[in-house]
Amino acid sequence: MSQDIFGMPLFRGCNTDIAGAVLDASPARYAEYGKGDIIALQGYPCGAVYLLGEGSAYARMISEEGKEFTLDTLSAPETLASAFVFSSDRIFPVTIIASSDCSIWTVGRHALTRLLEEDKVILGNYLRIVSDHSMFLSRRLNEFALQTLSSRITGYIERNGPIENLQEAAFILGVARPSLSRAIAQLTSQGILEKRGNSYMKKG
Repeated sequence: MSQDIFGMPLFRGCNTDIAGAVLDASPARYAEYGKGDIIALQGYPCGAVYLLGEGSAYARMISEEGKEFTLDTLSAPETLASAFVFSSDRIFPVTIIASSDCSIWTVGRHALTRLLEEDKVILGNYLRIVSDHSMFLSRRLNEFALQTLSSRITGYIERNGPIENLQEAAFILGVARPSLSRAIAQLTSQGILEKRGNSYMKKG
């Protein structure tokens, strides 16, 4: 267990003797998930931080009206729920779903607190992880509150490469597929995007 979990960003550069002693007292739980499995459910209690060791997952929010929105896509190695576990509500504001076969370590809140208290490297890693996630959420808010759909599409392509699956891209961008298709067609006619086979990419 130690070799795998100590390779995660949270433990990078830490004193493995100190961290190992904490984990021996409060062992981390290891689990494997298949594509489409629910890892955590929106609204349920969050009592641990989740360490994605292998595979990928995405975070999805569902409104009371049933509207779905993909907040983030995550690939190993990654830390999930870092900003939730110490929140006042201590619940998952999103549903986390495996988008491929994946493996996850969960470290309980009390064990995580001891790790942060006893190893300054782990504390620094954790603060950086939470800060990076906060910066990401700020960028996502900017995309949806201030940017047009056309800007979001070009930004998506810059970050993730060509759009090959319109349904998947629409899900991630939080729009209906017909709206995405119309916007892509307009960007293509304007010479901003070009189609190669079944993929859409930036021209040039």
